[in-house]
Amino acid sequence: MTDTPALAAGQIWKEVDPRFTRFIRIENVGAGRRSISIRTVENVDGRWVDAERSRCSYADPQRFNGKRGNYAFYEAPQP
Repeated sequence: MTDTPALAAGQIWKEVDPRFTRFIRIENVGAGRRSISIRTVENVDGRWVDAERSRCSYADPQRFNGKRGNYAFYEAPQP
């Protein structure tokens, strides 16, 4: 996973934390710090749906690097 794709709406990323498994979906990509709008999602019957009590939040683009405590690319958006 050395090649990280450009950030785009609809991508699924996994939080890199050995204590639990959490997936997020990029909702919107803007410019500047804290410009990535994200939402927690879960896979139900092969579809990514909003997790229970999920809400839209924001993340710094630097967090999408695959390192511990950040996010690693998991899946591209389905057409």
